[in-house]
Amino acid sequence: MTTLMSTEPRETSELIVPRNDKFGYRHLVLPNRMEVILISDPDSEKAAAAMDMRVGAFSDPDDVPGLAHFLEHMLFYSSKKYPIEDAYSKFISEHGGSSNAYTAAESTNFHFDVHHQQLDEALDRFAQFFVCPLISKDGVDREINAVNNENSKNLLSDQWRRLQLRKHLSDPAHPFHKFSTGNLETLGTKPKASGIDV
Repeated sequence: MTTLMSTEPRETSELIVPRNDKFGYRHLVLPNRMEVILISDPDSEKAAAAMDMRVGAFSDPDDVPGLAHFLEHMLFYSSKKYPIEDAYSKFISEHGGSSNAYTAAESTNFHFDVHHQQLDEALDRFAQFFVCPLISKDGVDREINAVNNENSKNLLSDQWRRLQLRKHLSDPAHPFHKFSTGNLETLGTKPKASGIDV
């Protein structure tokens, strides 16, 4: 017996929200099993979107610590549909918005906000990073340096140093023990010496 997958999103049961919440909510599951939560605030001047992937620093290979964080940086460059580097960031800022991303232990999150009139085009540009990103060799080198600079800045933070101490003292067999930010050595020097093309 053959079962065909529906091409329509399917609405799921209602979300539990506070009684005094004025927003509208919908929870959908797309045909590709991606879950979507739509939130409507008719009084808002901006629209926003986020994509959370259940892959983070704990998934870094042992021989390339910081790879998930590095890839988070790389996805913002360009895509096959929008090949001009940094066109996404320029579009977002020209339309009153902002964008950012972060890599956590078990997820990576990408998000933006923009004037609501530009949401459709912003969503298309955003989605293309996940459909067909373009990663250039010079972009790789620039972002390895950007990640290295971010790590150098973090070294001056007491909060960051406490986190690194907890990681260092944790069970070496657990992924929490790994160095997850990445730097020039873990993303450039060591992989190249081992024949790994990051």
